[in-house]
Amino acid sequence: MIQRLPFSYEGIDGDIQQLGDLLKNSFSAVDLNTDENFSVLNLACGRADETGVLVEALVPVSVGFYLGIDLRSDAIQEATRRWTSTDCEIHFMEGNAAMLGRMKTLPEFDLIFIRHQNYWHEPMVWEGILDEAISAMKPSGYLVCTSYFDLEHDLFKASMRERGAKLILNVRNAHSRVLPDADGKSVDRWLGIWQKT
Repeated sequence: MIQRLPFSYEGIDGDIQQLGDLLKNSFSAVDLNTDENFSVLNLACGRADETGVLVEALVPVSVGFYLGIDLRSDAIQEATRRWTSTDCEIHFMEGNAAMLGRMKTLPEFDLIFIRHQNYWHEPMVWEGILDEAISAMKPSGYLVCTSYFDLEHDLFKASMRERGAKLILNVRNAHSRVLPDADGKSVDRWLGIWQKT
């Protein structure tokens, strides 16, 4: 991945480096299927700051197709300006993640990534998003999610369990940066990896 713009806010560089280490260690603990190029979906991606470290952490798996999708057009525009690649097809798209099934031209995805989901804030919206995400995964695919809070991570895990997904890795990030706007909130506090069963 080629980063053409710096990150927009102070502190993001350090957070992204920490996330890269967390992802690399987590992926190395999981036996990823490396037979082919991965198709990656970054769901509710916002500015997609994590794009570079996500792709890098997957090595030796190569990424052939990468799509970031979010409702916010300004965030998608920023992500499009920031990231490009000479090694894979990369796109950022404004769209509703709860309508993935209507986007008929999308491939099935080997890996779906959700950074800082907020299931606790809008559970019914996230129920729809998770239904679509599971449907968009290959049978051998992975869903990776980070959370800000303990409670939201527990709610997300329960929702994935109800969908029959298998939690194969659950990690508390010991280096998560504490955020002052709410008690118990920190950057990429938890990371979970699920597979279809």
